[in-house]
Amino acid sequence: MRSSHRRAIGRNVIVIVLVVILIVAAAAVYFGTAGPSKSSTSATSSSTGSTSTTASSSTTSSTSTTESSSTTSTTSSTSSAKTSLVLEEEDQPDTLDPAVTYVTPGWEVVDQVYQGLVTYNGSSITNYEGVLARSWTISSDGMNYTFFLRSGVTFSNGDPFNAYVMWYSVYRTIEMAQAPFWILNQNLAAGNGRTFNVTDAMLNSMNYFTPSAANLSVMMNPEQSVQVINATEIQFNLGYGTNGAAPYSQFLATLETPMAMAVDPAFVASNGGVAAGKPNGALTTTTMGTGFYELQSWIPGQSVSLVKNPNYWGNKLPASELNNAIAPAILNNIIIYFKPSAASIADLRSGTAQMIFVPVTYYNVTQGLSGVTTSVLGPAYGSAEAVSYLYMDPLAFQPFNNTLVREAISYGIDYGVLIKNVFANHAIQWVGPVPPGFQYYNESTSGLSPYQFNATKAAELLAQAGYVAQLPDGTTLNPTGTAFPSVNFLYDSDSPTDTQAAQIIATNLGSIGIPVSLSALPYKTYSSVIYSPSTNSTSYPMGIGFYSEDYTASIDYVYYFTSDNYIGTSNYADANAIAWTLNASTSFNTATVISDFSHITRSMYGNYTDIWLYVADEMTVNQNGITGMIPNPAGSAAGYFLYFNTVRYTS
Repeated sequence: MRSSHRRAIGRNVIVIVLVVILIVAAAAVYFGTAGPSKSSTSATSSSTGSTSTTASSSTTSSTSTTESSSTTSTTSSTSSAKTSLVLEEEDQPDTLDPAVTYVTPGWEVVDQVYQGLVTYNGSSITNYEGVLARSWTISSDGMNYTFFLRSGVTFSNGDPFNAYVMWYSVYRTIEMAQAPFWILNQNLAAGNGRTFNVTDAMLNSMNYFTPSAANLSVMMNPEQSVQVINATEIQFNLGYGTNGAAPYSQFLATLETPMAMAVDPAFVASNGGVAAGKPNGALTTTTMGTGFYELQSWIPGQSVSLVKNPNYWGNKLPASELNNAIAPAILNNIIIYFKPSAASIADLRSGTAQMIFVPVTYYNVTQGLSGVTTSVLGPAYGSAEAVSYLYMDPLAFQPFNNTLVREAISYGIDYGVLIKNVFANHAIQWVGPVPPGFQYYNESTSGLSPYQFNATKAAELLAQAGYVAQLPDGTTLNPTGTAFPSVNFLYDSDSPTDTQAAQIIATNLGSIGIPVSLSALPYKTYSSVIYSPSTNSTSYPMGIGFYSEDYTASIDYVYYFTSDNYIGTSNYADANAIAWTLNASTSFNTATVISDFSHITRSMYGNYTDIWLYVADEMTVNQNGITGMIPNPAGSAAGYFLYFNTVRYTS
């Protein structure tokens, strides 16, 4: 879940990291005068095949729906503080190290302090624009990405950014090998498997500002994943990662994540350096980036304070060279408090907070607040937060090997009641594995309807499978059949919506003859179960599963559902689906990807592998008179936009 603990459960590594955080004393908040927004929008151009891209590019011709679907605004009432913004939300960062953070609140802060080569263009999740890169090219075979870097970029302490620093930053993430590193490791690796290998000792010993000839010979070696061409040019050579010697059509999406952001080698060296397979404790709470904000303080359990970077390199650029991702910050201070939703709503009502991030289940509360705008976003935002489904592990529970049983369960759930009673109709049904609102969803689900509730048909299918079943009027079908064994049903006890949904599903299934024993586990324990490899020994063969994006691409979801063999993905391991997934991941041809995704969708749909349940809406809530937020499903700021630098007051 993007707003809390559900963001980014990696396919290759499932790690629960317990971080002991040093408390940082809060400094005084400085106030100044907000200036006008400086941003420009550049035209997009195709990035498939052999292309040269300046400022922004598109990976496909298909568009995603990201606009908001409804907005309510009441009478204006604005805060007197025009140079600072207070945002309140429930959950706090795990760490502020871009190579380590793996939850939304961590990405939210890191995105303001650190910068990478590229980011999304406006609200698009298929078009890109340059950040530290001014342009880039992609080889015709999709195996080589060459980035031409901006000149004059510095970290907030004045240290220079260059291609050597970028080389170091990417290999640092790979060498540390923390939970999210797999996002890069799909296509990049520390070694080439033959003659070249980057080590932590190597990273700690080199000079990245005035490299020696020996240093350059290492960084310019062409047989490696990240190759320096010169001080302002760097090339990524795919084929050394876990995906093997193949292109990856969504490689730019992986570079947009914090894992590929630039860090200052000198700052890291002065704070313990790089240690293979280990996090850097000092960088958990201290930062040094090239971004428009600096970390002023992080008081764990209470708040994060950001202050405008006075030495920001973007201040020197003419307006014609700026885009939304590199424009200087308008507001002097961003303060994020971590509070329960009810407390955040109270602070918004009183004017203490100007923006809050709360679940859509509070929509009827916030939309009635005076001086507050509440907007419901399009389906891509809910999908980025979490897509929910019912898993059934056939290795652990023999009846789930029977397709008729799985089909009966698909008809036995009252989806309308789930959406009405749990989400007050602020959710939609979906058909997976491509998430609603994301690229290719409409094409891959064309001709398919979400699973439908029909208790009579559910009972008939269960009886046909050989079990005693009950019709809605109480009639027993197949009375001499086998009584369906009780099945443990797992859900996240920390989620109020999952708790309510589990109770409804248990009642539904019990009424047709499938007795369900509800098993609630707190999130960390729950997630360790559903993201474990499927075996025949789990105590929880059925339950509510979820997936939220690791990076904003349809293939990320498809890989999860078809290729991971978790308990929480019903141990699905169909050879055809895996082949279609791999083919789609390497193709830049829209028709090919749609065809592969359509085959996967129909295969899983007719097999009732997972029962696709719902995707809850996401909403924005802020005081009137605040603008400049650019919605993007990849955004972690208040759960729906990427950067605070463009946020401003209009009244």
